[in-house]
Amino acid sequence: MNHFPLRSPRLCGFSITMVLLAGAFVTHRAAANPSVWMVDDGEKVRRDAVSTSFEHGVDNAIWHPGDAAHLFAMRNESVAFQVVVEADDAALDTVTVELDELDGPDGAKMVEGPPAARGAVAESGRIERFGEHFVEVRRASGGKKHGESRGWEAGSGPPEREWVGPVPDALIPVDLAQHDWNPYPMRIEPRQNGIVWIDLQVPRGQAPGMYRGDVVVRVQGNVLTRRPVEVEVVDATLPDRTVATALSYDHDDLESRVGPRAERQLWQLLHAHRLAPMNDATSPSDVDRAYSALSGSLYTQSQGYIGPAPGMGDGVLALGTHGAFGGPDAATLERIRGVADRVAEQKLLGATDMVLYAADEQCSSPWGAGWRALLRDSEDTNLRRVRVGWTCSLDPTAQPVDVPMMHATFDVARVNAARAQGKESWVYDGVRPRTGTFLIDDDAVSPRVNGWLSAMFRIPRWVVRDSMHWYAEHGDVPIDPFADAESFRSETEWANGDGMLLYPGTQADAFEEHSLGLQSVLASIRLKNWRRGIEDAGYLQMARDRDPARADAVARWLVPAAFDEAKAGDAPSWGSRGKPFFEARRALLAIILDRPPVVLPPRTTEPALAMASMAGVGCSRAVTEAGGGIALGLVVGAMGLGRLRRKRA
Repeated sequence: MNHFPLRSPRLCGFSITMVLLAGAFVTHRAAANPSVWMVDDGEKVRRDAVSTSFEHGVDNAIWHPGDAAHLFAMRNESVAFQVVVEADDAALDTVTVELDELDGPDGAKMVEGPPAARGAVAESGRIERFGEHFVEVRRASGGKKHGESRGWEAGSGPPEREWVGPVPDALIPVDLAQHDWNPYPMRIEPRQNGIVWIDLQVPRGQAPGMYRGDVVVRVQGNVLTRRPVEVEVVDATLPDRTVATALSYDHDDLESRVGPRAERQLWQLLHAHRLAPMNDATSPSDVDRAYSALSGSLYTQSQGYIGPAPGMGDGVLALGTHGAFGGPDAATLERIRGVADRVAEQKLLGATDMVLYAADEQCSSPWGAGWRALLRDSEDTNLRRVRVGWTCSLDPTAQPVDVPMMHATFDVARVNAARAQGKESWVYDGVRPRTGTFLIDDDAVSPRVNGWLSAMFRIPRWVVRDSMHWYAEHGDVPIDPFADAESFRSETEWANGDGMLLYPGTQADAFEEHSLGLQSVLASIRLKNWRRGIEDAGYLQMARDRDPARADAVARWLVPAAFDEAKAGDAPSWGSRGKPFFEARRALLAIILDRPPVVLPPRTTEPALAMASMAGVGCSRAVTEAGGGIALGLVVGAMGLGRLRRKRA
């Protein structure tokens, strides 16, 4: 049975005192030697977060001192973990973190880099290492009201100072991080961390069984320590498609900052993370440019693609993103006809969802109704295949469009009523406590929960309106995302990482001092966590196929309240730590494989008390989170909630 530690928050002052005493002891002990420890992908560890509870195995889902790191994966899945090297009172120079291979049953392996480069068969698992780049967050995201931002309602954000300081986000492949500003091998200053993120990609043909290897940490070429890793590959295959997404971006901004070859690499990167670009078309030539992504021909081994959903197209095409076509008129309708006809000529109809993006957060605009009427009344079959959508968070039954995209106001009853009218309600971006967010100064699991919500609430598509917004001040001022976390600034609001899930491999139009010289984009920790949530959604779907009541019980244990069920001002119901997500995934796997049920304990994130030394988390947050859990011991397999919780009064 799997339990994580529970404590009572009643004697908060006493608990804090004990934590501080323990922290003092750990600091004194840690000063003798550097520390190396591992944690899963559901946590972010600041550069200055030394002597955390994670390195002592507390609230650590995969590792305890003296033990191997334990992970599990299906075939056609990616899992990840982090190796943290913590310096003592002396700096560490030329630090490397290596995991060359994992050995499995009957000679099966997982190897670093493309398998062919290591002489391994194509169906060998792939190991990738990334250095975590720390960006300095100068202030927490904020807005007109204290404690409010584009990512959370007032009172529902993380503690104000928790993610202020050096926060990890961009992931730079270790073989590309040969730069003074983010070097690999790493130099780690005294009482600071250097972190390597390790991705393990398990292909469809991977032999099931236990895979073992050693993480080797070296300092100036000498072995500092070896840490064993075990990965169980189970005899099950994750579906290629779990839930649908769409990430908008500006083609011209990408080309001017990174280069003309970056777009194809972007499409492959997103596809490998089970995400879809929101390809934008305002002319037939745009359809031609995106053809390989829409048809799936780009996602094949012959094109250098390795990952899930080979040969499958992206499935979505936006026409005139963010209202680019303007108001409805006959001349513009002919332009749209040209786009729709080219989609038909390319034999992409049916597999590609064409949505005319009529307006952006302008619910009173007449453009939605006007375009819908023009398209519905058209005699052109291809034009009638185009649906009209926009971003508007009002009641979807009253919206004059086919695809209302709503910002965290997903009311199940109203969405069902809108579906009966023939409408399909999408969700865009995110706001706590109703959904997770995509901001840098939020917990690592925040994007992850959105994958769970997509499956729990059967959301047709989750949209991010900007994914490479490397320009602040309403898009007028370029920023260096490696040095400036505030990707959105106005007179009244500012946000860290808003609309910026990817980083430029080259900065051709500015900031060459932080350029890697690559015509490509780089993933972030937030993007990786969204991938994890999307893969978790596949677990939930597979478990529902076996036993829907038990599967939904796991989901509701993890996420008791979301969307309209959540109360403004509350902390998110799922807490802030990654371990409950790991345990929920394990419980779903037990259902899928018909293994003995996993015992899930009463929900509490009170062990955050032990994290106080990491990022200034105070007693008030620990008590709030402890009080916000579900006070029941849930044996998954013995009971199920059966249906969604009712809306709060």
